[in-house]
Amino acid sequence: MTSGTYILIITMIPLSSTFIPQSPDTKETFVDKSAPGKEDETRNEKPPHDEERINRLHKERELIEMSEIEWVRGGGVLRDAQGRRDKARTERIRAELKLQEEEKAKMGRWKEYDDRWKALVASDKALAFADIPWPLRTAPSSRDTGAFTLPAISEFLFESLSIRSNTVMKKSRIRSSILRWHPDKSSLVIGRVVVEDVDAVREGIHAVFHCLKRLQDDERDNNNTV
Repeated sequence: MTSGTYILIITMIPLSSTFIPQSPDTKETFVDKSAPGKEDETRNEKPPHDEERINRLHKERELIEMSEIEWVRGGGVLRDAQGRRDKARTERIRAELKLQEEEKAKMGRWKEYDDRWKALVASDKALAFADIPWPLRTAPSSRDTGAFTLPAISEFLFESLSIRSNTVMKKSRIRSSILRWHPDKSSLVIGRVVVEDVDAVREGIHAVFHCLKRLQDDERDNNNTV
């Protein structure tokens, strides 16, 4: 190298190592997938379109099931994927429809009985024997107090408790019925009964109350033996 000669050395800086300042509004998010549970959470996350697809499939299935029920209700027979009669599935739907009708009838009888009692209490008109909402599935004939038996009354009181959606306890049904048919309260009803039916109504009320007390005693004994 001769005297007075200078060498210019240029150092190339790779672009990847160039520092780019971060904007104050920019936030860096760091997810440590090695942390316990993080990898599973990432794997289990479903894209929004997958959830929409699942919901759509559920709705389509519900519509299919509803159409099958209506088809069987109308007397039709379901078929399988090969076009053969699907007797097992058809019979299952028929049994369910029959059960629904039975439950509807039970609830209907209880609702009618309860509504008649509410209307009777709210009114002040004169009453005949047939106007009393007796706790029986079939209304007794005129002044027939022999229909007030323990099996007949218990059948009516408890039949609606067997419905799948029922939340009323047997003990509660007995207690509310005793309060309704207690002689002290029923005296207000007897005071409105026409003369020719007073004795029959009084006898009927006492027969119903006696059956209810027996049901209460039986329920108490059953609970004590458990």
